[in-house]
Amino acid sequence: MHNMTDMTIQHKLGLFAGIVLSSGAVCWLLSLPERPSEVLPRLGFVSALACATGVLVCCWSACVAYICRKRNLKPRACYLAGISILAVLTPIGYFAAAGPNGLVIYWMGPLVVITGCLCRKLACPELSDEEAAAPPPPLSLFPK
Repeated sequence: MHNMTDMTIQHKLGLFAGIVLSSGAVCWLLSLPERPSEVLPRLGFVSALACATGVLVCCWSACVAYICRKRNLKPRACYLAGISILAVLTPIGYFAAAGPNGLVIYWMGPLVVITGCLCRKLACPELSDEEAAAPPPPLSLFPK
C-alpha cells in the first residue's frame, strides 16, 4: 500500500476483519478460567496474547491513520489513536477478565504509546519524530 488515502474495499474489509478477529482473540485469552502455572505454558500464553494484541494495534493504527490522512489532520492528532484504542480494550479487558485484573491494566499502558506512534508513522511517514512532535507555530497578526 503506497498511499494511505486510496485504500481499496479489500484493504478496508481486511482491517475490519483484523480488528474483529484479534479483539475476539484477546477477549478469549483473557477470559480463560485457569491460567497456566508452569513456565513454558505461561510463556506461550503471554506470546499468544502479545500476538493478538499486536494484530489489534496494527489494524487499529492503520484505520486511524487512514482517517487522519483522509481528513488532513495534523500529525500530532495521530497520537490520539493510542487513547482511542482504550475504548476497544477497556470493555474487553474488564468483562473478559471478570473485573480489574493486573495483567490487563499493565498490558494496556504500553499499547497506548505504541498505537499512537505507529499511527503517526503510517499517516505521515515523511516526517521525523521531532518534526511531528514540534509545537505549532506561534500565532501571527499578519498571516502570510
